Amino acid sequence: MCMESTSNFKMTLAWVCLIGLLCSTAVKAASKSNLVVDIEPKRPTAVRLGESLQILCRVGRPLRVCRVEIPGEEGGIVLSKGQPPEDGIEYYGEGTEAGQCGVRIAKIKESHDGIFKCTLTTTDSRSEEQASMRIIVAKPPNNPELHTSQGSDGRNIYRKGEKLEVSCSAPGGRPAANVSLFLDDEPIGNEERPTIYDSNVDDNSLAVQNASRALDWTDNGKVLRCVAGHIALDRPKETTMQLQVYYPPQPQSTIERFGYVIGRQGIVNVTVYANPRPRFLWRVNNEIINEGRPDESNRLETSTAVDLGRGAWSVILTIDSVQKSDTEKEYILEARNGEGAYEYRIILSTATEPAGPFGHFYGKLSEHMHALGVDLDAGSIIGIVVGALVLLLIVFILIFARATGRWCFAARRRGDEEAASGVGAGSEAHITPGDEDEEDHDEDPRIIDEKIPQGGQENPIHASTEYVNGRTDVKEAKKDEKTDTPV
Repeated sequence: MCMESTSNFKMTLAWVCLIGLLCSTAVKAASKSNLVVDIEPKRPTAVRLGESLQILCRVGRPLRVCRVEIPGEEGGIVLSKGQPPEDGIEYYGEGTEAGQCGVRIAKIKESHDGIFKCTLTTTDSRSEEQASMRIIVAKPPNNPELHTSQGSDGRNIYRKGEKLEVSCSAPGGRPAANVSLFLDDEPIGNEERPTIYDSNVDDNSLAVQNASRALDWTDNGKVLRCVAGHIALDRPKETTMQLQVYYPPQPQSTIERFGYVIGRQGIVNVTVYANPRPRFLWRVNNEIINEGRPDESNRLETSTAVDLGRGAWSVILTIDSVQKSDTEKEYILEARNGEGAYEYRIILSTATEPAGPFGHFYGKLSEHMHALGVDLDAGSIIGIVVGALVLLLIVFILIFARATGRWCFAARRRGDEEAASGVGAGSEAHITPGDEDEEDHDEDPRIIDEKIPQGGQENPIHASTEYVNGRTDVKEAKKDEKTDTPV
């Protein structure tokens, strides 16, 4: 019996020890799992060769061991506050007692590219905790590459309205380069984000930016720019290509030239936009003058077109001695290339070119007067404009005076108002005191008093109606009677 009790006691004691051991292990495991190492910076960090870098690992407990592994350096490095730097590597932070384990690298080397690790051991533990981050030693990309779709003729020559496809790429950068596309200084392709292709085999990357654009004639001569920016570059790398856009001579409204002086040389300069270079032909009153040739009288001479760049061409017609008849002629410049043709009409005038808001009006008026065979100078045009404005002002004043009954229209307005007032009162005739005086100077003034009471109101039903209808006896009979005037 005693032996059996002893055996049961030992069994219970064994179970208690086992449970205690399991609880202790669980507490230690839980304590270990709660130890999290914070590292700064957390993301992959790009740094240029020769620059410095600080990395800090920390926990919320004092440390017994601070060890770091730097790519390119042999083995781990145990660090503590106060240690002298070695090969440009030293401790960084507020001390291991504050739970901080950091490192400062004075000069980054090419070999430092890779995974950095920090290993921490707290004073109340014999286990190690780790954190890591990626050090990217920046390597500049190769020269950017610019690729475009071909034009309709199979070359890098395009026509107005064609769609241009462009691709800008920058290979070989670490990390990937920032690529952008520009047409002159105008960004294009911003609606699409650059595509990044990374390779983990040789640490090379490829950044690509694509764009498309419908070309206009104004795009001719502009420069496509593929620009690659990178942390390892002091300034971006760039590859360029100038666009060639073919388009016909562009239309212009009637060209007006002013300031010609009779008896002096006159220069007619016209700028035409076309690509490729057009052929030019002048017609002066139906006389044809080829480019670079004089007319039959040798008074007019044309120049060879001068290339101003980007499809702009300057064409000059020289008049030896301007005559009045020269300002009455019709000048037409015809420009023609493989894309089309256009005729430019030019008007010459001896008037001074106007300035300000009336310039366009003056030009149109001068054009119409020139068509009628009359040339007007600036003073004449100003006089006509001022006269027209004064005439309009007078007409407006007359209309206003008539509508409001002012000035010379005041008497007529009063007559209209009195006539309208008589009709409104329902009387057969409206007789004012002035009218009665003209018709009958001997009329008894009391009749007037009967018609218009002293209160200032007319009485439409009154004895005066009978008088107007011819019954004069009423006046005699009622001379001595009092008049009942309604109040």
